[in-house]
Amino acid sequence: MIVIVGTAHISQESVEEVVRKIEELNPSAVAVELDEFRLRGMREQQHVPVVDLIKKNNSTVALLNILLAFLQRRLGAEVGVKPGREMLVAIEVARRRGAQVALIDRDIRITMRRALAKMSIREKLNIARELLSSLFISGDEIKREIGEVKKQENLLNIIASMREFSPNMYTVLVKERDAYMAAKLLELERRYGNVLAVVGAGHRPGIEHFLAHPEEIPPMEELEHVPKRRLTLTNLLKFALPSLVLALFGLALLRGVPIQGSVALWLANHMVPTFIAVLLARGSLAAAAAGALASPLTSLNPLIAAGWFAGFVEAKVKRVTVGEVSEMFRATSTGELFRNRAFRVLLVTALANVGSMLGTAISFPTIILPLYQRIFGV
Repeated sequence: MIVIVGTAHISQESVEEVVRKIEELNPSAVAVELDEFRLRGMREQQHVPVVDLIKKNNSTVALLNILLAFLQRRLGAEVGVKPGREMLVAIEVARRRGAQVALIDRDIRITMRRALAKMSIREKLNIARELLSSLFISGDEIKREIGEVKKQENLLNIIASMREFSPNMYTVLVKERDAYMAAKLLELERRYGNVLAVVGAGHRPGIEHFLAHPEEIPPMEELEHVPKRRLTLTNLLKFALPSLVLALFGLALLRGVPIQGSVALWLANHMVPTFIAVLLARGSLAAAAAGALASPLTSLNPLIAAGWFAGFVEAKVKRVTVGEVSEMFRATSTGELFRNRAFRVLLVTALANVGSMLGTAISFPTIILPLYQRIFGV
């Protein structure tokens, strides 16, 4: 038998309900909507160097995770409950009563990578806009929204809106995880008999559907697979544009077409937006200069990014410590988050990359097309 308790991750009522249900049902196993990585993050401090967050193209994923975690902490601060507290309490009570504890959620790193790989540029931009706008909502608005989310009909409306707003994100963050957790629960039921599952209320309908129709659950290998980057127009342009620019410059030299002005414009198009973008992130002049100098070259190599150079320099200039990374993961106000030097390093990294990409976009009508016309006499 499987009993599902749907909770709100920042509700004291949910904490009390979880304790009551475990004591009433005395299950052989208690399953919670967590994975090892998230559980460790909730229990331990994030003592990692900031450079580990910006290297190897991890800055976007890191920034997204930090913003999502920050919003949960801020919501929790408004109602006086630590996000995910009901999960930790469920684990504590289960162990005290001798029940088996199981973490049934998919690794959050796999989930985020699958989401980023499947989402379109439009979906990513929509989510970025919503995340940034939500950073500045008032405490009264937060409390009002929390009250609305607690109502079942509003919760279903929110899920439906998410499906319409970003269908790929809904599939990865909700539907896939519902199937994954349902599969884990069926396995636990076979092993232990009576299982109580503590999951977010938004996952309960989907999990119950898959429990009733297990034949619809995809293979676990499919749900845990991180897809390789698709050959999208963006990825194609990422490699094609640098090749086109280098080819045009080389062809112009062979045909005796002057390129001094084009080279100077290429430098300006990339250096100026990148420099300004780093300053908008409140980065240092040294970081802005590093990003600006790197941008014209990194834009010709899709395997490196201007943001890496700006971020590394910013981390050195500000002397960011692992303690400040930990503080970033504990921030509960917008001011506290933006004052944190580790967060600012990530912001500098992300905006420097945006500035460099803007430079490439500007260069198409101002350099590539005119140079092509001069070479071929079009």
